[in-house]
Amino acid sequence: MSDALRGLQPSMGWSVMHLFYRVDRRRWRGLAAAERAGAIDEFSTWLAARAQEDGLQLIPFAGVTKFDVGFMAIHPDLWRVQQLSQEIVATTLGACFKPVYSFLSLTEASEYITNEVDWAKLLIVDQKLDPAAPEFTTRFTALRKRTTMYAESRVHPQLPDAYPILCFYPMSKSRQEPNNWYRLGFEERKRYMVRHGEGGRRFADRVSQLITTCTGIDDWEWGVTLFSPDLRAIRDIVYELRYDPASALYGLFGSFYIGIRFAPAQLAAVLKL
Repeated sequence: MSDALRGLQPSMGWSVMHLFYRVDRRRWRGLAAAERAGAIDEFSTWLAARAQEDGLQLIPFAGVTKFDVGFMAIHPDLWRVQQLSQEIVATTLGACFKPVYSFLSLTEASEYITNEVDWAKLLIVDQKLDPAAPEFTTRFTALRKRTTMYAESRVHPQLPDAYPILCFYPMSKSRQEPNNWYRLGFEERKRYMVRHGEGGRRFADRVSQLITTCTGIDDWEWGVTLFSPDLRAIRDIVYELRYDPASALYGLFGSFYIGIRFAPAQLAAVLKL
């Protein structure tokens, strides 16, 4: 990439792109057999090379419904994300892709993340610890470290390798009265979201999630990407959290896209090329 197409790293967070395509089978079958073989090799090689690219996280996945193939990409530089989307369609196989849906967002640490004031209240008020006691200092330091690590994992995430199923959906908060999320005070919104987060943590051993922000960037306010080895676990976490007031009263959801991750060498098999 030329020097002219670099240097658009956000002041905080990384760019995240989701792309979903259908394969134009008629166009694909119109290629000669040798062209199809070459196109598969070209795209597989391109995917393998991207897996080794410094700073780039790229996940290809096969669509179960609604689309044939999708890509999730994370990179610090917005220019690299833009170029990546063009590289896909510039290949012979990519020229046979028909766009289904795309989504651009940013990684973030939630404004509702538990802070040091919350931890101090928990230890002093709820657990009756003396702030001058050594136990208070030890536990407060541990909680501060945990919060810092959690925030870092949200702003600079490392996508899980072990979970093969991916679910993506966009969401927003309601602006319609009487359930206008943005007319609530910050502390009330935080109480809702802390409870919502507690519900999500019940699935920590079954589902890994990445929530990204897209207000002013795309048509929704957040993008949610779930990873799991179990399709039922994805169903369960979405179903159960919809009963939580943050979702039941204020949540608006877009379409859901389910994909299965695959290795570059599996490209032809999973797409039946």
